[in-house]
Amino acid sequence: MAVIERTFTVAAPPEKVFAFLADHANDPQWLPGLTDSRNFTGEGTNYHWEWTFRMAGISFDGTGLVVEHDPPRRHVVETRGGVVSTWAWTLEPEGSGTRIHLRLEYTVPVAVLGKLAEKLLLAQNEKAADEGMANLQRIFGTL
Repeated sequence: MAVIERTFTVAAPPEKVFAFLADHANDPQWLPGLTDSRNFTGEGTNYHWEWTFRMAGISFDGTGLVVEHDPPRRHVVETRGGVVSTWAWTLEPEGSGTRIHLRLEYTVPVAVLGKLAEKLLLAQNEKAADEGMANLQRIFGTL
């Protein structure tokens, strides 16, 4: 399992950032590679949806489920399908903004892509994490 961690700040209060991150209809606005997010049902830890993600030229379909929901502090999502992952978001007030910590654990679909592509894919996902962080900073501004 691969792990990516990022900590960064944005110029918006935790309540606003949490509401944005917890509404997964917003995910395609900031998450590179996510081409579609749809069929949202439920709320809190019963919130789930379907998604399509494009990685290394291959599209993967799957589902997302919120497994922890503690507004405006913590939001944890598990995905299943072509990519299995856990996205753990922790938000803390910082001045007039929010300090965001993301811990992403995911399984590389090596059987689909081949062992030779695994290292390139890991590097690509690190870059995508940086782009996603930059997109959230663009949406909310920086401190």
